[in-house]
Amino acid sequence: MSLKMILCRMLPWVLAAALCGCAGTPGTVAQGTPSPHTTYLPLVTKPAPEPPWIPQRYAVDYRDAPDLSHLAQAELAIVQPVLSEDEVRGLEQGGTRVVAYLTIGEAEPNDPALSDLRAAGCVLGQNPNWNSFYVDARCPQWQNLILDRARTLRSAGYAGLLLDTVDTAELFPETAEGLVELIRRLSQEVGGYLVQNRGFVVLDETAPYIHAVLYEDLSAGYDFARGLYLYHEQEPARALPYRDRLALLALDYAPADRPALAWRACARARALGFVGYVAGDVNLEAGGQFCDQVTPPQAYRATPQGVFRGDEPVPLYGLNWFGMETPDRAPHGLWVGRAVADFLTQIRELGFTALRLPLSPHVLTPGRPTPQWARMMDYPDDAYDGLLYFLTEAQRAGLYVLLDFHTYDPNLIGGKLPGRPYGDQYTKEDWLQDMRRMAGIALSFPNIIGIDLCNEPHEMTWREWREIALEATAAITDVNPFILVVVEGVGNKSNNGGWSAFWGENLTQAPDNPLFPPPDAGSSETDRYLFERILYLPHAYGPDVYNMPYFDASDFPANMPPIWEVHFGRMAGRFPLGIGEFGGFYKGKDKVWQDAFVDYLLAKDIRIFFYWALNPNSGDTGGILLDDWRTVHEDKMALLRRLMR
Repeated sequence: MSLKMILCRMLPWVLAAALCGCAGTPGTVAQGTPSPHTTYLPLVTKPAPEPPWIPQRYAVDYRDAPDLSHLAQAELAIVQPVLSEDEVRGLEQGGTRVVAYLTIGEAEPNDPALSDLRAAGCVLGQNPNWNSFYVDARCPQWQNLILDRARTLRSAGYAGLLLDTVDTAELFPETAEGLVELIRRLSQEVGGYLVQNRGFVVLDETAPYIHAVLYEDLSAGYDFARGLYLYHEQEPARALPYRDRLALLALDYAPADRPALAWRACARARALGFVGYVAGDVNLEAGGQFCDQVTPPQAYRATPQGVFRGDEPVPLYGLNWFGMETPDRAPHGLWVGRAVADFLTQIRELGFTALRLPLSPHVLTPGRPTPQWARMMDYPDDAYDGLLYFLTEAQRAGLYVLLDFHTYDPNLIGGKLPGRPYGDQYTKEDWLQDMRRMAGIALSFPNIIGIDLCNEPHEMTWREWREIALEATAAITDVNPFILVVVEGVGNKSNNGGWSAFWGENLTQAPDNPLFPPPDAGSSETDRYLFERILYLPHAYGPDVYNMPYFDASDFPANMPPIWEVHFGRMAGRFPLGIGEFGGFYKGKDKVWQDAFVDYLLAKDIRIFFYWALNPNSGDTGGILLDDWRTVHEDKMALLRRLMR
């Protein structure tokens, strides 16, 4: 396989098309128990038009005064029934088919028929997200009411109907037969262009009577429980078998300040053969974007001169704050009675701009608890919710975040770090899936700058580490091509230049065998893109962590720059380079080491750093905060401010 094809396969397909011109890029649109209340008529198949009419663009606007100019750019418009006949006619004459919203599985809380439906035993319960009420579609009263409403809408000039809340059949399977019957009657007795929103459990039976299926939340949706717009890949196979009979529409949600989320949702919809649309809010009242007009946001770029977002410099003066990677699954220090937001405000006021956040797989999916001392400070009781809560607070505080995959097992930390990203029952595919998962989380949080692939892979050679780091880079950029991939050094299983390296420090072989070589005048945009994905962040420590033999040399610390130069310093000026961890108690010989190290970083113009750590409970380094988790270690801050200039 050619190098070009390898690179194309690593890139998200949309970027591959733009940068590589790769063959095989997907096209824009793929064409190609009965109730005693009701006696049902025999089902009569009425096939939808063949082949299905597929709009190249569609829009959804549920505002009281929809943006008609926006709707006029679409071939299909879905609206609440608020337009005048003249407005509907004007859109239709301009080539926009207008369909009206109609709920058929739930009744709105202000529905005037609600009391009668309750009296008839047709109401099954309440939807906690919308305060609407689930209705048994087998009830004759409901069927007749919906048919009357549909006739009124059609007589008002609407070309068809958006049939919503068909998912009631999933919550109440006994209603499925009634919903199928209702959709059949709408097709045969009212007619028009019928779009069914989800309702996949009955789609096989309703497909003959509808013209399109809308897959709401295909990739990005609003999580009511968490109050966040999140990326979640729902299974497309529930709709794809109908692509030859129905138009496939995707409706995703992403606010205007989440451009990466919108871009990814549209890219996935297009790749799967859906006509996509992204709404700006879950109420469909903040406008939206046609997927063919969604442009990629500015990506974070790692360069030898620093990190940028587009052309804007991104200063990364960072701290590590650990705890989430431990069995506690929550940031440490909350036990003193300080909330996360309080800590973050102090961190920002000290001049730090970024946090490196150590994690384990236990906080990347729901289902694991957090400790009582964290919950007492309004921290969520679920570890995954806690991560999202922390990221939200960090964004409010104006802090960038680097997600650090610290260990695959929370019990393997500190001196027991596994030294590789997977092992035991946690497989390589598990790790790659967690890379994708973290990349998906970053779509919802523009302040996430990147993902640190593995903390201190000291049990691997550089060759081994580079190989799987490339695989992880492909997994991350496939989901989110706008963030950085952080690669640390290895340990002493590879050439270290004759000087023992700390775990994560050894990049001795990286300049000659990097993940991607520096671009030159003849390099392609693909080459430049890949080079700018990788930020190298080695770790370096002094005698407080481990007393290396060269710390006892007679010329210490003057002997240190040549060692640092071999381990990672040769990369400065040629590759994107910073420091992912350094620190210590800053006393005695360790103070001498840290002073010399900062002198070296300044001399090499390395200004990207993440100091270890905020936490005073770091056993071999202490923290920026003293044991009360409030008082600042002013001598350490004076040292670090030299790097913040």
